[in-house]
Amino acid sequence: MSERSNVSISEILGDNYYIDKLTSSDYSPAVGDTVTITLLVRDVFGDPANGQTRTVTCTGGSFVSVNGTSITATDSVNVTTSSRGTVTLGLSVNVADTITVSSGMDDCVVCSLADTTSWKYYVNDNTYRVRYNASRVNVDVSITGTSASTTLSAYGVSILPDELRPRYPISELCNGGNVLVVITDTDNKLYRKSMTGNSLSNVSIYAHLEWDRK
Repeated sequence: MSERSNVSISEILGDNYYIDKLTSSDYSPAVGDTVTITLLVRDVFGDPANGQTRTVTCTGGSFVSVNGTSITATDSVNVTTSSRGTVTLGLSVNVADTITVSSGMDDCVVCSLADTTSWKYYVNDNTYRVRYNASRVNVDVSITGTSASTTLSAYGVSILPDELRPRYPISELCNGGNVLVVITDTDNKLYRKSMTGNSLSNVSIYAHLEWDRK
């Protein structure tokens, strides 16, 4: 008389008990777009697999959100599936390249396309207008009632993400040549300096800076 086995199907099949499927909301995005990558995990019976953990990686761009919550940009993120067996990831496409997203059990390929003509806005308000496309970045500054010291000092406001920073300091003289405005390559802040030898108060600063993308 044979004995009944108490070993479950999942134990027998191991990793093969689960089936991953990665999809993208857009397979041909332009540089600067953010697409939604969806990971769906099911078991061999087609049922959603809750609580499955995966390390999802990308060969280009960066993940900027998990299930709609922003995260620090990264090319690898550890995720856990919901009761629906899903996880959604926001993938920021900042390169013109073929990007492969992988869960270790399935791959999804996104082919990003360079958009060299259409400008996208990172910031557009009364103080800063930051625009970019695949090849260029430009910043228009309009600050009134501010001041400029005799030493290079920061405004204390962050205006640029890493991927839009210049490769070297970019500067322009404004206010009749009295004020130097600088965006550095080492951080994401705007600096200014009085060029008159004296600190300036209640000056209006209007500047335009432009550079090639990294």
